[in-house]
Amino acid sequence: MVELNGKVALVTGGSRGIGAAISRRLTQGGADVAFTYVRDESQGKAVVGAIEATGRRSLARQLDAANASAVQQIVDEVFSHFGRLDILVNNAGMFPSAPLEDITVEEVDRTLAVHVRAVFVASQAAARHMRDGGRIISIGCCFAERVPYAGVSLYAMSKAALLGLTKGLARDLGRAGSPSRSCIQGRRIRT
Repeated sequence: MVELNGKVALVTGGSRGIGAAISRRLTQGGADVAFTYVRDESQGKAVVGAIEATGRRSLARQLDAANASAVQQIVDEVFSHFGRLDILVNNAGMFPSAPLEDITVEEVDRTLAVHVRAVFVASQAAARHMRDGGRIISIGCCFAERVPYAGVSLYAMSKAALLGLTKGLARDLGRAGSPSRSCIQGRRIRT
């Protein structure tokens, strides 16, 4: 892993599962790590404890990624608290699964708010604070391109939208005069 001493990372959805593993791994690389969680404060405290036990700094905040203003505020708070922001990992997510006829418009709106709008808002806010060399990483899914079974149309749609957004961000934020790069679903894609 690249040396991350002195770097600050923000991981959305960083208190359990993939997000907790990312938070801990960034810490092992030397970064101070802030993260968000939606429900379980005890899991959040456990991850903070694990990070601080390594001598790194941590900050955990409960927030619903569907709340755009809260997403904006956490990015700004992390920058204010640590004095910098070098890495944003957009990991917060949900897994809606239901037959097509049972999906409500409210579920569509919430899923897109968490998987797409929150990523856009957080990335936009982070880009304002990041210096050269900053990184924005969004956790996608193979369902964006291949749907292996029925009942996941909404999830697949949201991850496909995330894929398009990530490619667009690579163009918007890449260095002028050089090909932008984004790592999508574990492989490098030149855009």
